[in-house]
Amino acid sequence: MSDSGSVLSRFIGGTISIGLGNLSTMVLGLLGTMVMARHLPAEAFGTFVLFQVAVSFLTQVSGFGLNESVTKFVTSTENKRHRRQLINTTLYFRVFTIIVVSLVASVIRPTLFAVFGSSLIADLAVFVPLLFLLESSNSLLKSILQGLFLFSRIGLADFVASVLNLLLVLVFVLFLDRGVIGLIYARVIALSVSCAFAYSFIPTRKRLEFHFNIMKQVLAFGFPLQVNDILTFIFRRIDTLVIGAYLGTVDIAYYEIARKIPDYLARLFESFRSVYFSFMSKLFAREQWDKATQMLNNSTRWISFLTTVGALAALVFGSSIISLLFSDRYLPSAPVFVLLMIRLNIALISNLLGTALVAVGDSNKPAIINVVHTAVALLGNLIFLPIFGIVGAALASLAGPSATNPLNVLFLRRRRVAVKVGNYLKPILAFCGYFLLVLFLDPTTFLQQASIIVLFVLTCMLLSVFSKEELVGLLGQAKATLLKPSRNPRSRSSKG
Repeated sequence: MSDSGSVLSRFIGGTISIGLGNLSTMVLGLLGTMVMARHLPAEAFGTFVLFQVAVSFLTQVSGFGLNESVTKFVTSTENKRHRRQLINTTLYFRVFTIIVVSLVASVIRPTLFAVFGSSLIADLAVFVPLLFLLESSNSLLKSILQGLFLFSRIGLADFVASVLNLLLVLVFVLFLDRGVIGLIYARVIALSVSCAFAYSFIPTRKRLEFHFNIMKQVLAFGFPLQVNDILTFIFRRIDTLVIGAYLGTVDIAYYEIARKIPDYLARLFESFRSVYFSFMSKLFAREQWDKATQMLNNSTRWISFLTTVGALAALVFGSSIISLLFSDRYLPSAPVFVLLMIRLNIALISNLLGTALVAVGDSNKPAIINVVHTAVALLGNLIFLPIFGIVGAALASLAGPSATNPLNVLFLRRRRVAVKVGNYLKPILAFCGYFLLVLFLDPTTFLQQASIIVLFVLTCMLLSVFSKEELVGLLGQAKATLLKPSRNPRSRSSKG
């Protein structure tokens, strides 16, 4: 097999390995959400969302950019001893930061409650540090496995956690009727098992060691990423906080239902992005610019096509999907669902471009980009939400990545990475045309709606977004990868 074929095989194999775990997370998580939506009051569901946002806030403001940094540094070294020192040093530093941040959070608890809502004050506050510990640890452990190219083990850990979480949601919510507390119990237990699996999968010796020089290098690279993480949290979750402040937890529940499918699809995309980041880091480290550029442009093209198909499906089937999955009481979420699926397209493309920037070594550029993104998202929420309600929040979330996409392209081109904007613009422009067609025709039967999706796919083929031969080749490579026994060179290496 050629070198390019071998790389493609490993890339697809890694994506499938993590993808199966994330697909299980998506499907089983969606089933869990269906249980919550149908058996919990909207206000209780909204309260649980706020609780998760508080945990996510602590996780992202205290990460020091370690997740991306450790993947980058582990991927870039072949020295087993240095790899072991890097992994152990990073793990112990993260444990230290978790303890410090938990103590600080306990001291400033009233301030946190003022930001995230008084509904968290009662029984939920005690669980915030525990979930923060587990979420933070789980993210870092999976980043280490990602750097080691152990993608199948990430998928396995995610699959086990997803199955366990759904079973526990059924037990605590349906049978024991524990409400929001039951959801938290389920999350705590599932994450604990996931962390145990991920930790045991790391093939280096776990030693009590800490190397200041290594940590200094990791933090120097990761500091701009930390700023970026904080900004990312703000523009991803500012809509939830503003909705809570202006409208209340019931509207948070409506908005959360609308964003569930886009969020799960974004999580499924992480399967691809994790492998993409590892391979792009390796290609740039070896100065294989042509291969890295080709991988970038092919990735943005396919992601744009797939997400525009999803957005069009949301447009024609949105109300039916919301009603079928979450019941008719959440039908006000349908217009928001469509807008958030459109946003998903632009956001994932920008994510690929930003990830390439980090892989090439520009860890400070995503933070600059996200300053603009955050400012646009915040301003948009303050303007649109009071006027249009939760639809306004969706419009604001769409404005952010749209404004910053050109910046990603500009910074990459300055690093000699030739981004082909037309690759991902073609599906978007085709979608705009079909969006107007749907508004004009207002298709109501399943046959009419399905026909629009088929015509859109054919239009993209005619526009050379993809070719039949390319699609057949990718499917054949995926099939061959699935049938071939896993032979990961990193997994065969001895412990360092």
